[in-house]
Amino acid sequence: MSSIPSRNGAGLVRFFTSPYTLLTLTALFWSINWVMARGLRMQSGPMMIAFGRWALAALMILPFAWPHVRREHAEMRRHWGLLAFLAVTGAGAYNALTYMGMQYTTAINGMLLNTLVPFIIMALSWAFIGEKLGGRQVSGICVSFCGALWIVAQGEWERLLHLNFNVGDMVVGVAMVLWAVYTIVYKRRPLQLHPLSYLAAITYIGLLTLAPFAAWEYLSRPPRVTQELIGAWIYMGAFPSIVCYLFWGKGVAAIGPTRAGPFLYLLPVFGAFVSHMALGEELRLYHVAGFALILGGLVISNRSAAREAQGADV
Repeated sequence: MSSIPSRNGAGLVRFFTSPYTLLTLTALFWSINWVMARGLRMQSGPMMIAFGRWALAALMILPFAWPHVRREHAEMRRHWGLLAFLAVTGAGAYNALTYMGMQYTTAINGMLLNTLVPFIIMALSWAFIGEKLGGRQVSGICVSFCGALWIVAQGEWERLLHLNFNVGDMVVGVAMVLWAVYTIVYKRRPLQLHPLSYLAAITYIGLLTLAPFAAWEYLSRPPRVTQELIGAWIYMGAFPSIVCYLFWGKGVAAIGPTRAGPFLYLLPVFGAFVSHMALGEELRLYHVAGFALILGGLVISNRSAAREAQGADV
């Protein structure tokens, strides 16, 4: 009888440490971040939002990461160029450009541009690292893409024909390309580094990258520091910065960038639920239909890729 609880406990541990669970939670926490970013645009400029987020993350992670950083500082110096590249593409420039773009574009356009990231990852993985994709895997990605588009279009394809694009969309598009590059290059990170050492490195380098731009913005447009802004910075520092980067990294390392990318299609799904809970926006049938397509596509692409990997091992 005592073995039953232990088996259940082991099953829960496997579930919560599964790369699929980690990537799903990442999409959830990031969707909240997108909703917050839209809500804060009248209180602060994008550079100060990004700088405050990473400053809080730097303070939170330092006590936990310092023992590893002190032990591995020589290894970090040896790979400083790669770490700097990952910090700029995945932390500093990516976040600053995302927040900047959301100052000018709509949430629908932002989510639409986000749906392109898995395809960018797929194309860059094929072009630069020679990653081959099976037919079923591509089909699964396309099914998930259609589900995300269905949510963005609010159940009416005609809406996509009437979208207006502006400079903000171009800025968000560049940010999405940077995130795709970060996701691919992440697999080449120094494996000798502890995850907290790595995260501390990109956090502090990213913060240094943002500092001059944040200082310039502060002088021209000081933020209105309210409890809402401070609370958002704390959340962004703890979850979208620390937790999500650790979870995303573990997921990408486990199943690869191409299979991890489609989990970003869950952002509009969770965004709809977060908006419903926080803003009282109504959930509709197209949300459910879109989620079903996204989930089905994820199952198809990941199961087929797993089978192909097993076949290759044999």
